Amino acid sequence: MRQCVILSLLCVVFFPSFLSSQNGCPGCTTNLPPLPADTIYLSDAPDGEAGVFYEEDISFRMPKTTTPVNATDPGTPAGLDINKITIISLVGLPPGLSWEASQLEFNPDNETDGCVRFCGTPLQPGLYNVQVFVTAEVLLITQSTSFSFPMYIAPSSSVNAGFAMTNNSGCGQVTVEFENNVPSGGLDGFSYLWDFGNGFQSLSENPPPVTYNEPGIYEVSYEATVDTAGYTLATVHVLATGCGDTSIPPIFNGAPDLYLKIKNPEGDIIFQTSPVNNAPIPFAFTVNLPLEEGNYELEVRDDDTFGSETCGTVNFNRTTTGTLASGSLEVALDIIHPVTTIQTTDTVRVFELPEIPLVEPAPELQACTGESVLLTTDYDDNLQWYRDTTLLFGENFPELMTEVPGNYWVSYTSPDGCKVESDAVSFTLLPLPAPPAFFNDKNLLRVNEPDLLPENHQLQWLVNGVAVPGANGLEFCITEPGTNLYTLLVTDMDTGCEREYSLGATYDPDFDCLTPAGEVLSQADIAIYPNPSSGLLFIEIPGASELPTEISILNGVGQMVITKTTPHLSGERKFEFNLGDFGEGFYIVTVKVDGQVYTRQIVVQR
Repeated sequence: MRQCVILSLLCVVFFPSFLSSQNGCPGCTTNLPPLPADTIYLSDAPDGEAGVFYEEDISFRMPKTTTPVNATDPGTPAGLDINKITIISLVGLPPGLSWEASQLEFNPDNETDGCVRFCGTPLQPGLYNVQVFVTAEVLLITQSTSFSFPMYIAPSSSVNAGFAMTNNSGCGQVTVEFENNVPSGGLDGFSYLWDFGNGFQSLSENPPPVTYNEPGIYEVSYEATVDTAGYTLATVHVLATGCGDTSIPPIFNGAPDLYLKIKNPEGDIIFQTSPVNNAPIPFAFTVNLPLEEGNYELEVRDDDTFGSETCGTVNFNRTTTGTLASGSLEVALDIIHPVTTIQTTDTVRVFELPEIPLVEPAPELQACTGESVLLTTDYDDNLQWYRDTTLLFGENFPELMTEVPGNYWVSYTSPDGCKVESDAVSFTLLPLPAPPAFFNDKNLLRVNEPDLLPENHQLQWLVNGVAVPGANGLEFCITEPGTNLYTLLVTDMDTGCEREYSLGATYDPDFDCLTPAGEVLSQADIAIYPNPSSGLLFIEIPGASELPTEISILNGVGQMVITKTTPHLSGERKFEFNLGDFGEGFYIVTVKVDGQVYTRQIVVQR
């Protein structure tokens, strides 16, 4: 059958969370596209990211009548007014999120539009199937139902100057992906050192994903060394020189007119300065010459009026430090080698995964149709019970009483948002035996259709709710005067399931169902006592009779327990029998003398 109007309607209207989770996200804004007045619309829930604050609105329009519902579900009659729709509750929001609606109760006659704001910091990633429980009133009938919508929370990520992490928090075990924010682009001069905080390191530019198997807080350290600027000879400091100018006429030696020549490792002149007249010592030359690997030659010369002279030559490479000397020449070099080091740290958090809930009894549970069973779990709170794939609204306690068959399981969510689920418990119902209907035939109660009884069964007769010991047969003889309630209880011995049938009946003194057909001896002729008996039973047959006498005693299920035949004896005869060995219950005693029969029911009880 198709769902009713209300169920179909509600499956397309609403949205999320526990009423107890409200009152934390006020101020939602209704933002709807152009829509017909009588329609159904619900905007999508925006995606979020674990560990990142989430504050988003969704908007909706509810139908005024069932006509829009009929468009998608022809089984729903169109044209019926919807009187009221109420948000009851929501379950399944990502842990950490709360919600608040613009209102909870709507009268579609004059209000159809609303919104909900979700806010908070989702704790765990995942695709959440959020279930909404609502009620609606159509034709003055209120019904409840639920529907679901998806909300996606992406794995958490972290970005810093050196690297980014994806899925850097989780439950039990997380696999983190790393992205290098200082890529080499294929160039030389880049080196990396990763320390993942779990005892493992890497020198790779882009390390593979790392799995953290144990709960804890892990500090990830990153170091990138960028050595791409190379070496540069920035300055040459001439600290001392033995060369100098000679004045005319000769009075004193003047300051030298210094200049530099630099040759590369191949011996080619790659740099030369102009002479600096009368250069004061010490003197510094700005060079800014890039250096490659190999040995360079630096010559300091003095430019004279007639030619020039060398002040000295020194050799150097790009790692040379300190003062270089050649004769009286002393020079110092400023060689610059800029190296950038980027060091950053971030954190991976792995929350402890709770123990899986235990549900008892498990793994299979059976009960007779109509009986309830109690399921229990070992957690006290943050629980949710399910039957098959259906969330059981409001079932959030350690105990669940049910009479509906299915596969039952429970989920537990820790304060960190880690969710675990129990194994399923299979609950099946066993069929009840057919009612053991019976009828009253002249004080004899008889089962209508014995063939309908279970193959392996047990019967028990009760009078006014009290079991009659030994009354376990297909028939029961009414001997109590007046009207009483007679009940027959049948138990299927293979399943343990029981069924009963009751009938009120009045004793009819005109019939004696204990006495078989035939000539009947009177009470004065036979004495059977005591009744009830504790075990010993006496039978007296007074008077003189030379005819044989037969005595038989049957138990409540019709089994012969005692039989006795007397010879041709005259005079009074008295017999003693011990029924204690045959158990409590009722017995039927039959005495036959010369074709006459006397039958009486006696009870043995201790």
